[in-house]
Amino acid sequence: MSGHSLWTCGTLGKVHGLRGELYLNLAPGGLRYLELGERFWLGPAATAEGEGAGGPVPCAVTRAGGTDRRPLVVLDLAATREAAVALQGRELLAGGAALEELPHYRVGDLVGRPVQTASGRPLGEVAAVLQAPAHEILEVRTPDGRSLLVPLVDELVTRDEASGALCVVDGLLED
Repeated sequence: MSGHSLWTCGTLGKVHGLRGELYLNLAPGGLRYLELGERFWLGPAATAEGEGAGGPVPCAVTRAGGTDRRPLVVLDLAATREAAVALQGRELLAGGAALEELPHYRVGDLVGRPVQTASGRPLGEVAAVLQAPAHEILEVRTPDGRSLLVPLVDELVTRDEASGALCVVDGLLED
């Protein structure tokens, strides 16, 4: 797993039936990641404090079905309904060569990166990358402490290879 990206397929939701099937609440791009994934992991279980405990746990998706809008998955870790209930709320992560070939930004590579307009006017730096139904959103912290939200889509955000800064199209954030 070291050196490779893990892609979030979605969060395991409601149990279906008696044999451990779980609905998958899809993340943006999650269905594609599920289809292209060669290896899978479960994200850490939540603790009483709301934090995840431990690292990702390897698993196998033994069956994927349902519909594109409401996929169902069966994991090797849940042969019974009771075992599936224990997995609810955990993220299903995918990895593999086909996923590594997809163009992407790694969240860890974006946080702290400077953000500017395409013409070079500094806007601030990336404070967080937020998940949204259609695409990720950059939360940009300005020098005066304000937050700006910028959709992370190719039409609006590019990367300046020389400086490493993220460049937002001119006019998008004008006051």
